[in-house]
Amino acid sequence: MVFDIYTLVEAVWIILPAYAANGLTPLIGKFLKTHPIDSGRTLKGNPLFGKGKSWEGLAFGSIVGIIIALVQMWAYPYLPWSLSEVELTIVSMGPVLGFLLGFGALIGDLVGSFIKRRLNLKRGRPAPLLDQDDFVLGSLGFAALAVMVKWEWVVLLAIITPILHFIASIIGYLLKVKKEPW
Repeated sequence: MVFDIYTLVEAVWIILPAYAANGLTPLIGKFLKTHPIDSGRTLKGNPLFGKGKSWEGLAFGSIVGIIIALVQMWAYPYLPWSLSEVELTIVSMGPVLGFLLGFGALIGDLVGSFIKRRLNLKRGRPAPLLDQDDFVLGSLGFAALAVMVKWEWVVLLAIITPILHFIASIIGYLLKVKKEPW
């Protein structure tokens, strides 16, 4: 079943490196001079991606994904998986999967930015669902190169991520990390 606690545990476990990569990447612009991936190039008068998508952010997010996966790999044997009433499908984490999840999240976000620019939406303007689920689909798409990704995880994460993203965005705005509360 898609909407049970067991599927939620499995889905959150696999998506943690992507959530961290996507959520922490905006911090890089607060501490470093960044270089836009599109180098200011445009397509039909609009930026390809925008100034907010940088090479430094792509590298940082990929590293964050690796670090979170390594922490999960270390923590795995100490977590109470055996207490579950059903057998859980807990993906074995490692640096390669962490990279795929982190890098995939940022590529998914990059694709979302490209689409927003084609829709003539300026940087920072909301695009419901696209803003929240682009990185989830990108990360799970890249993860699928290394592990079996259950469709139930995709559905569940596509539903809960907008809610979590909304909460995280408000926190980021209040902490002055984000310029907009969405």
